[in-house]
Amino acid sequence: MKKMKLFAPFVTLLAGAVASLIMFYFHYSTEQMLTILLLVLLVFYLAGSFIQGRVTAFVSQIKMQEEHERELMEMQAALEGEGESTNQADEDTENEAE
Repeated sequence: MKKMKLFAPFVTLLAGAVASLIMFYFHYSTEQMLTILLLVLLVFYLAGSFIQGRVTAFVSQIKMQEEHERELMEMQAALEGEGESTNQADEDTENEAE
């Protein structure tokens, strides 16, 4: 999950770098570059944060589902174990009665 915290900043910086290079190539004025760069950074930070939140929620949902399935399997194994011990006890009781 530590890597997930860096998703939004990475997307923001990547978009800012690409936008800066493109604006430099097309000879934008400094004022235009800064205004556009600010907007690009803001938009991509918000988009990255949204995507990061959705991915984090999805991963959490998968982990909870796996944990629930594991608990069900443990309960099923415990019930099967009790059934076998109960059957063994019944057989021992029948053998003693004979």
